[in-house]
Amino acid sequence: MYRSRRTRRPVFIAALVALCIGLAACGNALGSTENQASGTSSAPSDTLTIGLSRQITGLDPANSGSLDSDATIQAAIFSGLTKIDPDQKLVGDLAESWQQTSDTEWVFTIRKGVTFSNGDPFDATTAKWNFDRVLDKDGGFSQGASLGKVIASVDAPDPTTLVITTKAPFLDLDDRLANFFFTEEQFVSTHNPKIEALGTGPYELVSVDLENGAVLKRNPKYFGTAPEFENVKYLVLANEAARVSAAQTGEVDIAIQYEPTSLSQFADSDVYRTGNQWSSWNMTLRFNETNPALQDVRVRQALNYAVDKDTIVKNVLGADIEPLQSQVVSAPYDTVNPALKAYPYDPEKAKALLAAAGQSGLTLELNLSTGTYVASDTIAQAISDQLSKVGVTVNITTAQFPAWVDRSRTPQVADLIYIGYTSGYKAPAERLRIFTSTNAQSHFADPEYDALIDQLTVATTREQQQEIFNQATALAAENPHVLFLWPQPLTYLIKKNLDWTPRPEHWLLPQDIHTAS
Repeated sequence: MYRSRRTRRPVFIAALVALCIGLAACGNALGSTENQASGTSSAPSDTLTIGLSRQITGLDPANSGSLDSDATIQAAIFSGLTKIDPDQKLVGDLAESWQQTSDTEWVFTIRKGVTFSNGDPFDATTAKWNFDRVLDKDGGFSQGASLGKVIASVDAPDPTTLVITTKAPFLDLDDRLANFFFTEEQFVSTHNPKIEALGTGPYELVSVDLENGAVLKRNPKYFGTAPEFENVKYLVLANEAARVSAAQTGEVDIAIQYEPTSLSQFADSDVYRTGNQWSSWNMTLRFNETNPALQDVRVRQALNYAVDKDTIVKNVLGADIEPLQSQVVSAPYDTVNPALKAYPYDPEKAKALLAAAGQSGLTLELNLSTGTYVASDTIAQAISDQLSKVGVTVNITTAQFPAWVDRSRTPQVADLIYIGYTSGYKAPAERLRIFTSTNAQSHFADPEYDALIDQLTVATTREQQQEIFNQATALAAENPHVLFLWPQPLTYLIKKNLDWTPRPEHWLLPQDIHTAS
């Protein structure tokens, strides 16, 4: 976790300075956990304006979305059986209680009296329909692609009882369901759930423009504590310039994903306080192993040795960030393999591995999502420069987030994509399943790793789960399908008249935000 202190202006290595104009201005990179200058701001209105760092791709709860875009809007409109609260504790939502009655059976007791925002009742039968919908093999839903691996059937013997039978033991079902949201069959049959929404959550949808944002209003039929703000406006701020401009004009009440250089502009603001929060987003470069050169494990290992991750994070993102320990998860959010260490920076070893693989003059494309990740342009340039030192030429290309995501799921994906993952749950098997061969963004085959994740999924004790987890992560470190990088920090600014507990997953939930006391 980041320490609460200001950091000195770092001394930059010559290579980074030469590559990135203005890099030395990163001096206050994630300096203090919260930096509040003197001054006051006006009392909040009944409308809360939230800045999103990427475009919206859709609101259908059958498709899991980005937690700093689609999913954060979904979590304001819809409810799940369970949820993770701001203190990172798993609590009930639509389910008032639940229990695992056998290795493969879970029984959820549905809260009575819950209605959708249009007044229609929510019960176990409605919940079952939602599961049946996503588990349909022909549905093509991302939630189904994940849950279909663990759920065998769902039954509703009465309106308040939901019985979920898993294909095998699955210790973390209650946690995994924290971001599985529910809508209504009749609504879906007569509306387009990508851009229309009906839920049981604290807000209801007024309108959505996938490129620009969404408008919500408070749901008067919400079963829980009413949120403080009557109206919510989400603004898509899909690049750094848009985020900075929105803050300079006071257009947003809260926004995240600011580059450290930008955030330092507001350190003495009378309107905003700035800060950082440890994040559960773990950054990698995913390899496209349909490229014959990247099919050789020696090349993939060489690329891991060729990047000086310590220098990049400390000069660009902040002195308190540590590189990933040769695994795609990080503490304190995740279960980790304590035996693994980060790939050391060793350009000579990288050169030797490339030579042994017969790769001289290798050229690779690195594709970025414009404005999506903190300081991604600067980071890509630094990685490109370091790889050039071992004889690898990197051509950097960019695309807007939706197009970038679409391409990442096709055979035409770039050789390297700079990408980070988090989730609204902590289930170890699900956190690693993203990197199995069957994932839509995977372009490789690794049956041994896939088999270990299958075993991890059905572990019957926490001790067995940790043992298999360690085996899977050790294999992935030795036979990497990614270039392991670092956890991305959560940088943010928020108006001083508001209180908010930042969430490491990047949720920007309006129901979490309150007027400062």
